[in-house]
Amino acid sequence: MRKCKLKKVDTVDDSNLKRSRLVEFTVKYEIKNNGNDIELHEIDANELATSLLGISNLLEEANSVLDVGSKLSIKVRGSFKPGSFIVDIASFYSTNIIQTVFNSGYEIGVIASVVGIVGFVHSAGNGIVNTLIWFCRLTKGKKILTKKPVGNNTSEVYVEGCNSPIIVNNLVLNLYEDKRSRQELEKTVSPLNNEKILDITFIVDGKEQEKILREERDYFSYISNETIEESEDISSFYITQANFDGKNIGWRFSFGDSSISQNKSSDFPVKILDEKFLKNVSTKKEIISNDGTAIIKARYKRTTHISEKLVTNWEILEVLGTVDSPKKYVKLELDDFN
Repeated sequence: MRKCKLKKVDTVDDSNLKRSRLVEFTVKYEIKNNGNDIELHEIDANELATSLLGISNLLEEANSVLDVGSKLSIKVRGSFKPGSFIVDIASFYSTNIIQTVFNSGYEIGVIASVVGIVGFVHSAGNGIVNTLIWFCRLTKGKKILTKKPVGNNTSEVYVEGCNSPIIVNNLVLNLYEDKRSRQELEKTVSPLNNEKILDITFIVDGKEQEKILREERDYFSYISNETIEESEDISSFYITQANFDGKNIGWRFSFGDSSISQNKSSDFPVKILDEKFLKNVSTKKEIISNDGTAIIKARYKRTTHISEKLVTNWEILEVLGTVDSPKKYVKLELDDFN
């Protein structure tokens, strides 16, 4: 595990700032044990650094986007204890700024805490989505198709692939549409790309505030709205990671020979939209492996977006056949491979 702790402390005076507040929270990276019921307390240094930098940059960017005139400073303090890492976050607000925000109609408890708007701490919704993390979870990171104000600083939005509206706080909506905020959130959850990391949990005074599961990580990926290429075709893939719960995310495929697939040096995430196949997997009517030897033939959609770099998304529209061993390879012909 890795940890980071969130509690409010008494305000302190400052010669230049009339009011200040320190917010402190814990981030825990849950790590899969080694099979011998021995809990591990190790995480790749680069993965941890990327995640912590993402947290820091996300809060600073959110503070800038919300533009309430506050000063936000971020401090990361390592406790050097097994499985723990402490992050201290201090937010400074002047009395005038606090009064201006209050008069604008926002709840002071929400707007005064950038950490709360992002979703690292709990924020009551009352039917309204009040955190960026929850909004990404509900939209699954999809593109917003329409939005309209519905009063009380909220908007009604429809997202791609969803027929039901979502009522969201305008502050959260601003962050969702801000490119850098989304990119830094993606970095925050990036350790979940490591199959040994099960979830990332944010904790305040020992109480869980928010938990992001490994199978949810794709919801927090930032994809530019600019599509430069889109195609559909049929091909065959190796399965390098399967979701045996029958969920449409958490799958990874690859091309090439099985030795390359097993090393997972060239695999990529896919989203499976074939509900029948997913149900068969969850009920074990479809038995597959995820060791890089199983083969799947499928009709797929490939979409390439442009962001900081080219990003390719794969969606499996229909599974046409699976093979779990070379002996069963008769289902597929060599010409099936592209």
